[in-house]
This record gives sequence, structure tokens and C-alpha cells, in this order.
Amino acid sequence: MKKHVGILKKLVIKNLLISLLLIFTCTVYAKDIVIVYPNDGVIVNSDKIHIIGYVNVGSKLDIIIQDRVYKVDSFQKLKTKDGMKYVFMKRVLLKKGENNIRIVFEDVEKKVKVKYVTTTIAYRDKIKRKTYFHMDDNKSLCTSCHSFAEVKDCQICHNNKMNYKYVHGPVAAWQCFQCHDKNNYYSSKQPISSKCLQCHEEFQNSMFNAPYAHGPTVAGYCNICHDPHGSNRKYLLMDDVNNLCLNCHTDKKSGTHVLANFTSASHPTSGKLIPDTNEEISCVSCHNPHYGQTRQLFQNNSKDFMSLCISCHKDKV
Repeated sequence: MKKHVGILKKLVIKNLLISLLLIFTCTVYAKDIVIVYPNDGVIVNSDKIHIIGYVNVGSKLDIIIQDRVYKVDSFQKLKTKDGMKYVFMKRVLLKKGENNIRIVFEDVEKKVKVKYVTTTIAYRDKIKRKTYFHMDDNKSLCTSCHSFAEVKDCQICHNNKMNYKYVHGPVAAWQCFQCHDKNNYYSSKQPISSKCLQCHEEFQNSMFNAPYAHGPTVAGYCNICHDPHGSNRKYLLMDDVNNLCLNCHTDKKSGTHVLANFTSASHPTSGKLIPDTNEEISCVSCHNPHYGQTRQLFQNNSKDFMSLCISCHKDKV
């Protein structure tokens, strides 16, 4: 009898161990997605970002943004104390405003919201919430392959910086650490304007010798309007000129601007070509976005309204 009880006890223990092993195995290998970047609700100032994360089973997944689908079928295997991780990274395109991003891995789905703007909001959010990708927690995922100490590590992920029509000189030369601080999550060295003015000395002299200067310029927010890496627009602009101006000067969005005349409600700010330059008129046709001789920052160092007008309307003199 004792012999049978002993055998039965062994069978019960064996079955229990098998059950526990199955539960553990199912828990470990249950399909899941971990999104490393971006954080949910983050605000960015670029229309292109990387979606970075990992899954515990190497298989295809989809990243869906509105009606665009990005296929991910390439993973970097990473052996960790928690088991094998299959790391993925995909560059995606954002639209202005809020973007609802879905990452779908078979029957599992994760969602994150990312807001793309070209205003100071993005910088305030990044500094306040520390939403830099190269935080210590995120970086630990990558250090098995990347040292984060040499430019070649930057090039692996950021090679798209060379794809713009206009590329900033230091970027074209891969002088990343001229502006990015290795000791502060590779964020931009602060204040940003001091880094810009180290090279753009002639601009610094003109601006500080002028009686008036544009607030964001003096405050050092060069990269509100200019992309420090590259752009498909002249002067490395983050957006079309008038859009950048209207981000702050919201009262001008009505379309009524400057004095009314006999033939129209106001002076045009777009849609017309300037005869001398054959460029479309914009806010900066009349206003210098950096500094000027008047409070209105009139272009061409104009000191009064009428001399500004005459610079274009010479036939009226």
C-alpha cells in the first residue's frame, strides 16, 4: 500500500511540475509588444521619427498610421537575462497634428499617440518630460551593439539626414558631437543659439547691433524655424514661411493684414509674385524674421513704413 501511495505522490508532483512549466512557458512566450520609443503622448518637432521596440517572437508586424502601413520583417536578435528579444526599428512619416499609431503583431496590438508640431511646444515637452530617446533605460537595449561614443553609431540610425535637398554643413560632415551633448542624453547643447552663433558670427554681429530683434531669435530658439539637420526648403526651414509665422502670430490667420486700399481688403501675404525676385510674397517679404531697424522688423533695414513700400512699388514714386 505504501508503495502505491509513493508512486501516486510522485505522479502528482510530476504532473504539478509539468503544469507549472507549461504555465511558465506560456507566460514567457506569450506574444507581446514593448514600445521603447516614442512614449505615448509625446510631442515632436520632426515629421519623421523612428518607432523602436521589441517582441519576444521573431515574426512580421505592421505599423499603421492613418491609412499608411509600414511592414516590419527585419529584427535584431538580442539575448538578455529575461530571454530572447527581437528588436525592431522603423522610420515613419507623421502628419501635422496628432498621429494615432498602431503597432500590430499578429493578434496583439499596441497604440501610441504622437503629436507633430513646429512650435516651441515640442521643446518644452521634451525638456519637461525628458522624452529624449537616448535615456539610460532605452540605451541599455542598444549598448550590446552600439557604443554611443563614435559617429559611426549615429550613422546607423540617422543616415536619412543626408536625404534632404539642403543639408546643414556640420551634418554633411557628420560632426554630430559639435552640437549634441554626450553627457546629456545626446540632446542639443544649451543654449542652442550659442552653438549656432559660434559659426554664424556675421549674423550675431548684425543682430546684436540692431535696435530691435525678434523674440525667439534673442531667446535662442533658432530651431523653432530652422531644422539643424536638413530640409527640403531653403534656409533649412521647418515649414513654409507663413505657416511658421502663424504658429505664433495666430491673430494674422484671418487673412486681413496691413492697411486696406481701394481695390482689396488688405495687402496680400501669399499668392502673388514679387517682380524683382519672382518669388512668392510671404511674411518675410516685408518683415525680417531676425532683426530690424523698426519694431515691426521691416526688411532692407527700412526705418519707416513708406520706404519699405517703395522698395517694391518703385513705379509709385
